[in-house]
Amino acid sequence: MKIAVWHNLHSGGGSRALQYHIQGLVEKGHEVEVWADAPDADGFMVLPAGVKKHRVPLVYKETQPSLKERFTSFFFGKDENMKSMERHCKQCAFEINKGNFDVLFANSCFYYGVPFIGRFVTIPKVLYLGEPNRYLYEAMPEQVWEAPDDKLSKFSLKFWVYLFSNLWRTNRLRVYVREERRNFQSFNKVLVNSYFSMESCKRAYGLLSEVCYLGVDNTLFKSNQAAVSQDYVVGLGGFYEHKNPALAIKAIAKIPENRPKLIWIGNMVDEEYWEEMVVLARSLGVILELKKMVSDEQLVSLLNGAICMIYSSNLEPFGFAPLEANACGTPVVAVAEGGVRETIIHGKNGFLVNQNPESIAQYVHKLMNNRLLRNEMAEFSIKNVQENWSLQAGSDRIEKAILSIL
Repeated sequence: MKIAVWHNLHSGGGSRALQYHIQGLVEKGHEVEVWADAPDADGFMVLPAGVKKHRVPLVYKETQPSLKERFTSFFFGKDENMKSMERHCKQCAFEINKGNFDVLFANSCFYYGVPFIGRFVTIPKVLYLGEPNRYLYEAMPEQVWEAPDDKLSKFSLKFWVYLFSNLWRTNRLRVYVREERRNFQSFNKVLVNSYFSMESCKRAYGLLSEVCYLGVDNTLFKSNQAAVSQDYVVGLGGFYEHKNPALAIKAIAKIPENRPKLIWIGNMVDEEYWEEMVVLARSLGVILELKKMVSDEQLVSLLNGAICMIYSSNLEPFGFAPLEANACGTPVVAVAEGGVRETIIHGKNGFLVNQNPESIAQYVHKLMNNRLLRNEMAEFSIKNVQENWSLQAGSDRIEKAILSIL
């Protein structure tokens, strides 16, 4: 196949998943070209040699909308950022349509979730969607549609300023919802990374998607038999509130003696939130350490040496981190929500727990004091990843899904 790829991804699991998919498709002999504002996701994706990269600039303003844009939004029109994204996608589509490609393999949009590119491409098209634009459909932690405090006096200027500013803002978000649903419908097939994500899409859009599980690089993430479990547990992912490091800190604080250190590994950090968590950890007597932008070799070494991984993310759609830990022979203590329920088998490669510090602490403490159990879990974890979650298996699944629409 000759495959055109479009994405608007930055650092994170989405760009890593796409890198793995492209590697697998190229290894299977398919010709791949990539269109994006940053084809290699600003250096976070390593594309195989021979993959042609097309950079089509995208202008996206982070500033507040102008008065004209607010007026447009008030009447359910598209703001300038959305129009800019459409222009970017039309240019990409123009180049793709004349390139004699067999299929478009689109991926998520960092700004809008479901991308606009499907509307303008005339060849068969499949989308791999990491998750819906959760900001529009979930409480994070409040709902974006929630009414303001009803204690505001209707006779105050503040009330009326809020009322009119909120009208354009709400209408603007309703346009986002409308356009995202239309974008979803423009694809021949939408693939997702878990049954949890499939259900999330059905709740958000009322439309069907298909599960196409990912794989992890078990040639990189592998067990070091000589590694000795040390006095720390790991968390992995961007250091942000939705990754819930606060829960991991509180869990460590519940361990009665010989508390392990919590090492958090992540490329991106909310500095203000980090300072808050440092204060929390200090107040609870927990040693918290941040490892930022570590190399692959350092990451694998840290995973191999950990007692376990604490996976506390809120409603994570799939989660590479638990499987990467498992590939290194490290069990995972995970909050039983989101896609992790499809990768962690309780008592085999980790433990699924309620979202409270006591439950997490109980199993971390159990792994600290039972080396035999940890060895048994390590053996199962490595075998499970090799048999069910390898890159080869992930590549086979994505190739089959793309071929099915031709």
